[in-house]
Amino acid sequence: MGPLKRQRVMTLAELSEKVKQGPQAAKIAGAVSGRQERKSARGNRFAFVQLSDPTGLYEVTVFSDTLEKHRDVLEPGTNVVLTVEATLESDQLKLLARGVQQIDDAVSGAAPAGLRIFLSDPDAVQPVATRLSEAARTRSRGAGPVNLVLMHPELPGEVEVALPDRYPITPQIKGAIKHVAGVAHVEEF
Repeated sequence: MGPLKRQRVMTLAELSEKVKQGPQAAKIAGAVSGRQERKSARGNRFAFVQLSDPTGLYEVTVFSDTLEKHRDVLEPGTNVVLTVEATLESDQLKLLARGVQQIDDAVSGAAPAGLRIFLSDPDAVQPVATRLSEAARTRSRGAGPVNLVLMHPELPGEVEVALPDRYPITPQIKGAIKHVAGVAHVEEF
């Protein structure tokens, strides 16, 4: 499960299905592809923002209060997470933005996952332990559980051992551990 799923961020396809049950308040991620600003009859600025995710293209209406706060983020090429009100009008999905944040900010606030480290060589335990100890000293915000999965022909299958402490779970730590000789695979759980 990725950091966006842990934050309950939906895809366009998931939100389109869920809104059939009634209006929804939801989070949806996408890449901004365009923005057209307009002025209302009262003189307030609002925008129609075009976005896409792996499941399709969609448009979100952004009223003046949200637009003023987040205009700089709603630029083409920016990946964002939107908090939206979703409704169906004549079987057409209507999205109204209530909040916007860059995807990196949304992901950094996600609860940390755990790591499952698959070891094909018992000699990899010490270098992995060293990297985890170094990571623990960095005082990173998000710490999660780490399990070592030992794979060896003499074992009766895979043996999974949960480490007693919690360790920072970052892409950097994950990458550093992947490059240790004897580490077959690293995955989040």
